[in-house]
Amino acid sequence: MLEQEGLRFPRLNRFRRHPRVRIPTPFTCALSSRRPRGWLRKPTVNLGVVYDLSLRGARVSTRAVMRPGDEVTVSLRLPKQIRSADITIATVRWTRDQFVGLAFTRLSASSYGRLKKYVTIASGAVSA
Repeated sequence: MLEQEGLRFPRLNRFRRHPRVRIPTPFTCALSSRRPRGWLRKPTVNLGVVYDLSLRGARVSTRAVMRPGDEVTVSLRLPKQIRSADITIATVRWTRDQFVGLAFTRLSASSYGRLKKYVTIASGAVSA
């Protein structure tokens, strides 16, 4: 049964440009709306837990109310890295219960480098 599950993941990722990595130990992130709802309201920072990650997006669990099309900033505190990877703009693509799918729209080169390093290491650990 484990061999079948191991074969299933590459098939699911076959059509993705950037393979998704299932995080063995989910980690927290900070989410903040780019356009706060309500006039003169400050954006609030909400916490989330990252379960899947790729170079272009993530699946996050959060109690924050989000809708497809919303734009958020995300700060990923990647395990075993000194600085966080800050995503300047991430767009909510889908929501289901407390989960949201985020597409990373804008991030710095240094954040992309940290993200790439983590995804590369995590994908090697998952497939091993």
